[in-house]
Order: sequence, then C-alpha cells, then structure tokens
Amino acid sequence: MKKIIVCTVSFLLAVAMLACFAGCDFSGNEGETTTTIKAKTPLPTDITTSLDENSSVVTDTEYTPEKLKENTATIFEYFNVHINELKDIKASVSMSRDKSVSRIEETKIVTDENGNETEETERLPYSDNDYVNIAIDSLKDYMLNEAGDEVEYGGDLKAFLPVKGEDFVSRLTLEDVESATCVDRDSERTIIVTLKSPALPETLEKAYDMGDVDEVMKGFEEANQYMKVDKPVLTYDNCQIIIKADVETDEITSIEYIKNINVKTAVTGVGKLESIGEVPVQLCYRDSVRYSIDRTDPEAPKEIV
Repeated sequence: MKKIIVCTVSFLLAVAMLACFAGCDFSGNEGETTTTIKAKTPLPTDITTSLDENSSVVTDTEYTPEKLKENTATIFEYFNVHINELKDIKASVSMSRDKSVSRIEETKIVTDENGNETEETERLPYSDNDYVNIAIDSLKDYMLNEAGDEVEYGGDLKAFLPVKGEDFVSRLTLEDVESATCVDRDSERTIIVTLKSPALPETLEKAYDMGDVDEVMKGFEEANQYMKVDKPVLTYDNCQIIIKADVETDEITSIEYIKNINVKTAVTGVGKLESIGEVPVQLCYRDSVRYSIDRTDPEAPKEIV
C-alpha cells in the first residue's frame, strides 16, 4: 500500500514539473511590450509629407493640388489654435539664435543642345568689387550677434514670446500661407508653416518680432572709415515657422522662426577706398530664433519610481 502511494505521489510530481516546463520560454527572449502612440488630434501626415535622412520635409505629390490645399487649411488651423495658447501657460522658456550672412542664390533654367531643360543654382557675389567682398566677409562677426535669453517657470511669456507685448503669438491667416505640412514621428509632431513669398513686412508682423537687419547694417559702421552704406531694400523670401508638439497632448515644445532676407544696397568708398566709387551690394541675411518650452514645475513633488 505504501509503495502504491509513493508511486502515485511521484507520478503527480512529474506531471506538475512537466506543466512548469511547458510554461517556460527557453529562447532567452523576454516578453516584449509594444506601446501604441495615439494622436490626440489626428492630422493629414501619412502621404502629404515625410522626413528624409536630414530631417528635411519632402512633399509627396500623390495628392491632388485641391487635396493639398485642404490639408494645408486643416494643419494651419491646428497650428494657430495651439500656438496662441502659449502666452497663458506656465513654463520655463529658453531662446537661442542663429544668424548668417551669405551670397544670394539664383536659380536659372538651362537648356542643353538636345532641348532638355534643367535647373541650375548659383551663388551670386556680394558685389563686383573684390575689396567690398573681402570687407563684408571680414565684418560678419560684427553683424551676427547671437545672444540668447530665457525666462523662468511662471515668468511673463507675453513679454518674452513673439509678438512681444501682445496677447497673441500668431494672427496669420490662411491667405498669408503658402503651405502647412505635418510629420508625426513617434511621439513628436513637426509642423512647418511656410509664408507666401515675398512676404510683406505687415504680414510678418502678425507673428514675428521683426528686428530686420539693423545688426547687419551696424556691422558696416565698423568700416565707416572706408565706406558708407545706403538704406537697404529688403525682400523677405521663404520665411517659415516650425513648431514641435507632443502628439498625445498637443502641447507645443518648441517654436522656430526663420526669416530669409535678401538685402540690396550700395556702398560708397571713402578715404583710401574713395576710388571704388559707388558699388551695388546684395546679400542674404538669415535669422533663425528658437524657443524651447518646458512645462515642468520645478517645485512640483517628484514621482518616486
């Protein structure tokens, strides 16, 4: 009898062990968890746009022009709604700036001997005078003051964010906009609003702190013993506002304002350079201002993980 009981117990233990082994995974792979990110506000992003390896927006033309126009209206409405919430939030905001002076690019249509047309882009010289060109290159450091700034959590964003001193961040309308594109990558949304070119100053004033090119013109004052500069003519080309937002919350995390300004003026030689006379000058001034927004309250209790 005792032998029968022992055999029965042994059999049950064996069955239990087999059950345990059956539930084990000997592959060495731990269970994987897939997190699905759900957009709070879905926008047309699947076909209209994509990002290349340099994070530049590539527009897909599979949509009809009418559909692209409809998408622009939808994305731009989202942009205007959420960007105008920013002056009422509590956040710490840091501002960084990047400026550059370069030669103006000119695109030409070139026809080869077979009648095929291609686009060629070339950079035009600042001027036809080598002395003036060298002077502009040497004065760039004086032209490009890139000092940043910041405001602490709970600070006055009305006085800090564009348009400074106003209750709004953007009063742009759809009529001011050439295109609005959206790309969602994981939890980050990137929207690029491109204004119609050339953009008028009164259009830019609806969303930008202007500043124009005063710093550039002041740079020429460093060489006032050699040349004087006429009042410039400014053309605003391919100006953009880029926002990044959290896909799941629609909260904007950064704004970047890009102004590309074609500057045309003339310099007149004085002193040792008097002999050069009046020389027409053209250059491209690019001003990029980025605001990074952090809504984290530094005094809030930290979660213990």
